[in-house]
Amino acid sequence: MIVEECFDLAPCGLAILAPDGAFQRANGAFCRWIGFAEAELKAARRFADLIDGDGARFFAELREALTRGCELDDVFLLLRAASGETLPAYANFVMRRNGSGAPAAIHVAATRGEGRALHETELERGKRAAEQLAAIVSTSGDAIVSVDPQGRILNANRAFSDIFQYEPAEIAGACLADLIVPADSRAEYEGKLAGAAFGPARAQIVIRRRKDGTLLDLSLSTAPIRDQSRELAAISMIYRDIAPLTRAAEHIEFLLREVNHRSKNLLAVVQAVARQTARLATSPDAFIDSFMARLSAIGCSHDMLVSRDWRGVRIADLARNQFSQLDDEARGRIELSGDLLEINPRAAESYGLALHELSTNAVKHGALSAPAGKVDLSFRLDRDGKFYTLTWRESGGPVVTAPERSGFGGTVLTRMAPLAIQGESALDFTPQGLSYRLSAPVAEVAMG
Repeated sequence: MIVEECFDLAPCGLAILAPDGAFQRANGAFCRWIGFAEAELKAARRFADLIDGDGARFFAELREALTRGCELDDVFLLLRAASGETLPAYANFVMRRNGSGAPAAIHVAATRGEGRALHETELERGKRAAEQLAAIVSTSGDAIVSVDPQGRILNANRAFSDIFQYEPAEIAGACLADLIVPADSRAEYEGKLAGAAFGPARAQIVIRRRKDGTLLDLSLSTAPIRDQSRELAAISMIYRDIAPLTRAAEHIEFLLREVNHRSKNLLAVVQAVARQTARLATSPDAFIDSFMARLSAIGCSHDMLVSRDWRGVRIADLARNQFSQLDDEARGRIELSGDLLEINPRAAESYGLALHELSTNAVKHGALSAPAGKVDLSFRLDRDGKFYTLTWRESGGPVVTAPERSGFGGTVLTRMAPLAIQGESALDFTPQGLSYRLSAPVAEVAMG
């Protein structure tokens, strides 16, 4: 009885033929598809009548092959429906024999060709999707691992090996907790393993252990993997290395602190520049010109520091930047040489102001105001590498005499610049040309 019900209710077309092709049975799916009632098929039709083209010859060859014991699976043929429509189909044929071994019946199972083509297309699409997903997993920079409900590793991608430093042979079948979970994180891990059965979990920061014992801060996401019956088959875990994010956050915090600190220092410098410039200015216009020029010099140094995330600047770049206010001819008469170090932000501010005052004075009153004048600018480490010295020597300009009173430039060169870097300075007005030296401990000047 159950067999009869299965025959009648099967979704594919089923038929039982006599050895000569006459219909003995046909189920509902076959009859609806072909457009003939079962009684009509049994009374007036043979299977060969339904085959498009030379059906009789096709069926004869098919029956001969079955008689020889051949198995005929996925035979493509075109069937003619009662409406005259041609229907593509795939059919399996099986010869049944009686007790004496003689052919007794031919069993036919047929599926519609267009349905099968759609099914195969879906299978191919699913295969491509699975291949793409596998490629994504295998090349991902995140450590992706799947474990069974007990926590034993089923699969792991290459990034898992790279991050945790285990060879693939050490991973397969191992207990994930034994490999990467520190003892004091076991309870947290077991909770996540149990919770994964109920649904995906958002990424959370966890601590895991590398093979060499190093502890890593990682972001962990979990999700269940279910079988066709919706039972829990495995759990996927994605570990993402957040060290770059942590370093970036720490650097941003450092920069914010540095900006706050530098802003206060900068305001103090600007206030000092404003007071000294105003004290010595002969007119409001002279004050504005001098004050704006000095603010520009401070701004040049800060622009360079900002562009390098406050990681310091090369002294040669700083010098060239400060000299950008000069014309090409004047810049060409400043010769730069020596030990051109990378200096820290505090030193960059001091050197920047000093070089601005020196170059501005040289253009107005010193060597660069005369056609034959020149400047030798050098930076030198002493023999022990403990002190760093800036030396500015002018020659070929007008005869130099010491000013009757020190202006703001002199204050910058002899007090502000050396004080900021714990150094010493000397400003000499020799007849042959102005000479300036600024020396400071390397530890106060050099980056790092």
